[in-house]
Amino acid sequence: MFLTYRAASHLDQKEPEPAAAAATEALLLARRIGAPRCVQLVDDLLPRFQPYSRAQGVPELLHLAAA
Repeated sequence: MFLTYRAASHLDQKEPEPAAAAATEALLLARRIGAPRCVQLVDDLLPRFQPYSRAQGVPELLHLAAA
């Protein structure tokens, strides 16, 4: 959950690259340990990444989340 909050904080500061890195790490970890609530937290953040769809790491995050 901490990584998801970190991603949200980076988005609040308009820092999409570190936000995408934190969200990607959170999503991978949540899936690996079977933490559906954490996966949902990342899913809830995804709309906030749309304005940054060309920022480094964001397309990969969106692709990973869709898989």
